Amino acid sequence: MAANELVPDPAILLVDDSPDVLAGLEVILRPRYRNLLRATNAADALSAISQRSIDIVITDIAMPGMNGLELLSRIREQSPRTLVIIITGYGTVESAVEAMKRGAYHYVAKPFRADEMLIHVERALQRLRLEMELETLRRSVGQPQGFHGIIAQSKKMHDLFDFVRKVAPTDVPVLIRGESGTGKELFARALHDESARRKALFLGINTAALPEQLLEAELFGYKRGAFTGANAEKEGLLTSARRGTVFLDEISGMPAACQAKLLRAIEEMEVLPLGGLTAVKIDVRFVSATNSESLEGVREDLFYRLGVMEIRVPPLRERVEDIPLLAAHFVEDYATKFGKLPKHLSADGLEALMAYRWPGNVRELENVVQRAVVVSSGEEIGARDAGVAGRYGSQDQWDGALVSPYEQAKGHAVTAFQRQYVSSLLRRSGGNISKAARMAKVTRAALYSMMKKTGITTKRSVEQKP
Repeated sequence: MAANELVPDPAILLVDDSPDVLAGLEVILRPRYRNLLRATNAADALSAISQRSIDIVITDIAMPGMNGLELLSRIREQSPRTLVIIITGYGTVESAVEAMKRGAYHYVAKPFRADEMLIHVERALQRLRLEMELETLRRSVGQPQGFHGIIAQSKKMHDLFDFVRKVAPTDVPVLIRGESGTGKELFARALHDESARRKALFLGINTAALPEQLLEAELFGYKRGAFTGANAEKEGLLTSARRGTVFLDEISGMPAACQAKLLRAIEEMEVLPLGGLTAVKIDVRFVSATNSESLEGVREDLFYRLGVMEIRVPPLRERVEDIPLLAAHFVEDYATKFGKLPKHLSADGLEALMAYRWPGNVRELENVVQRAVVVSSGEEIGARDAGVAGRYGSQDQWDGALVSPYEQAKGHAVTAFQRQYVSSLLRRSGGNISKAARMAKVTRAALYSMMKKTGITTKRSVEQKP
């Protein structure tokens, strides 16, 4: 996003007793920012701020009369929203520390490069935008929002909401693609709730998490005596969801034998229970999901039956504009659940959340915010409380773990190990799930569980370098 899109037509006040320095700053900033004002002393600067809204002040420290540090303090009192960048030719550690203590946004020593100053201004505008978003979110807390439990403000997600509204009234099968933690099941439920089947059951099953025989029994049902332990007849998922919606999660891990039976069920709209002789008619709408891009291991004919319509849920890193709304929602939700006083994110806390890549997507964001609500001591949740900088693997992350409860620190370590192990495993197996499971001496279901927990897809794992 371009800097001038962050805050519309930002007002920037340049303060220096040297006309040459002011002219140099204008040369740097004018190509991007048209709303530039000048002041040659602190008194004129304060007068300008009292007459209109100023977004950023760039001021020298060494000026006759009131110096830049005193001006900074007065600006913080008079216009707390205005961000101040201090520049000086007398750069010392002491003056830098003092400037930051008084609330300066940043500190730059002369001589500075043009690109350096532009970066500082762009980041200051980013901070202003975040603070404005936070203020908007605080005012909107408690108001109804979202689409069937899916909270978003990005165009990508709202386009998906419109697509769901169009597709839901039909009975065509829908395949939902997306990384773990993006909310595929929420979209499946939205399809159900927007359809004529909304008053009937919505039943879901993770088709990769169960052994073949148990999955067949759950999907198609069984007759008494069909296998050891079948002491009574059981109705299958496809039958019990009559006039409702069946959600088949992780279809890329479904055993081959079940795929053949499922294909027949979709084509004929009937199932044959295990141990049964007579087919039973079904009336369901099929919605399936996968976090695999390639759908390797899924029969081609089954794929075409299940994927008549497709929905791709974007990962959180592709819709960062949704992070403020989601984070604010989770903060409010968990503060209420844990009996905490009302809390809110600070600008630096939100900045940290928006800079993170979120491999675990919305699920990981929720977990991070939940922890931050618990560990934060005041009303504000800052970057330190969020704890996402250097998450998973850096020395800072391990140092930070030393002050965490043992089980929490161990959980982070296990997750980090699983992510690295599974990524390496999938690279060595070329993304073949069955081969990777054999190499690790675990079941496909166990491997899928680790992939889901750590937000790994076969495509991303293969593309990553060791």
